[in-house]
Amino acid sequence: MIGLLFLLIFFTAVKRTYSLPYMEGPNASRASISSYRVVMMFITCLCILAVDFRIYPREYAKTETYVTSLVWQVLLAVRALVLPPTEDIETWLKFASLCRKNGRISQARSTLIKLLQYDPEASPENVRYHGPPQVMLAYLKYQWSLGDDHKRKEAFARLQNLVREFSISLNIQSIASTASTSGTNANVPLLARVYHKLGAWQWSLSPGLDDDSIQEILTAFRNATQCATKWAKAWHAWALFNTAVMSHYTLRGF
Repeated sequence: MIGLLFLLIFFTAVKRTYSLPYMEGPNASRASISSYRVVMMFITCLCILAVDFRIYPREYAKTETYVTSLVWQVLLAVRALVLPPTEDIETWLKFASLCRKNGRISQARSTLIKLLQYDPEASPENVRYHGPPQVMLAYLKYQWSLGDDHKRKEAFARLQNLVREFSISLNIQSIASTASTSGTNANVPLLARVYHKLGAWQWSLSPGLDDDSIQEILTAFRNATQCATKWAKAWHAWALFNTAVMSHYTLRGF
């Protein structure tokens, strides 16, 4: 059925193209534009469907390994012609997140640098990271994903600075009142996500829990639940860490 539809569109475009010599004036220009649009739509639909078949060259297809494709990059490149990346931050952050989670670290880094408009790694060590908070959080996630202990400790320290800046500039209670009812990540307040990462990263960096680190991690997770009262991920992390603390003290004989 789809094949017949494509053939119908194709033959319609060919017929209109061959009829152009017999047209004159504005009608000819209008027919040319219509034919061009039909052909381009046909080719676009064919390419979108073709990537799902093995006959399509795999280097141009949706990759099974990275779950990203040439289509994503082309769409973003075309979108950037109309809307600069700095004015379409959420879309580019989503692309950077997909790259990071699926191992395309260099592409995630280049995307984030494009949004920051500077390279943090090329900046002097005494220069504070700056930029849109959501982009800064995404860059710190990228830095953490590198797996290097030094990079992870640096990302954690930068995240602590980001929390302090938020604490000064934002009112936690007003943010909590606007928390999402759906609990989806896109609607979760940024401060809640920052606190959640702060607790998770400190837990990862503190395999041997002590009283001080336990209190700091609990505070971070509790603040995340207060900033997004209906975010299931924050409550799950808070409950999971409380369970780990109970096990820790039980093993110590308390």
